[in-house]
Amino acid sequence: MKKLLLVLLLIVSVGGYAQVSWNAKAGINVSKRTQFDADMKIGYQFGVGMDYYFSEHWGIQPSIMLITKGFKVKGNYYYPPEWNDNLSKYNITENRIYLEVPIMLVYRFNVTENIKLVLNGGAYAGYGIGGKYKNKFTKKDGSTGNYDYNTFSLGSEKFDAGLGAGTTLEYLNKYTIGIMGEWGMKNTLGSSKNQTYGINIGYKF
Repeated sequence: MKKLLLVLLLIVSVGGYAQVSWNAKAGINVSKRTQFDADMKIGYQFGVGMDYYFSEHWGIQPSIMLITKGFKVKGNYYYPPEWNDNLSKYNITENRIYLEVPIMLVYRFNVTENIKLVLNGGAYAGYGIGGKYKNKFTKKDGSTGNYDYNTFSLGSEKFDAGLGAGTTLEYLNKYTIGIMGEWGMKNTLGSSKNQTYGINIGYKF
């Protein structure tokens, strides 16, 4: 990471071009785990970031984000063992909260005089700071119950990392709206990985 920052600083100093701005952004997302027959879960993300352009078009965009990921799934199974063959229905929602640092390489160009289009791609690293695993089950006899656990107490890895990409429209160099996608490269539980898609609105200052 230190070597990467040194290279970027060298590019800036050699190019003689530097444009810095800060931004705040927030939005909603949908996420699930790969290698797992699950539905998308709605979540959120918000945070702050920096745009550092070392040429008219090229720059980097590091951010610090709070983002939720997880999944939803429901079906039938025999569980727990003490119920013997009492078929139950389960309705599971897993929510993971990560503190995440994406670092994106960006390319920006004018669409009109007041609108710019920004394309970005790069990588992210995140650390799980909380979350809930909830199972609302129904037994065959009609009785119901709930299991609630801390997500990361069930064996999920707290560290997550992967690739990210997106595109953003900037209006008057102040207001932004963008879409993003993240594809986990690290197993977080068994062989499953996080997968997230979202939309953000933001303000540059």
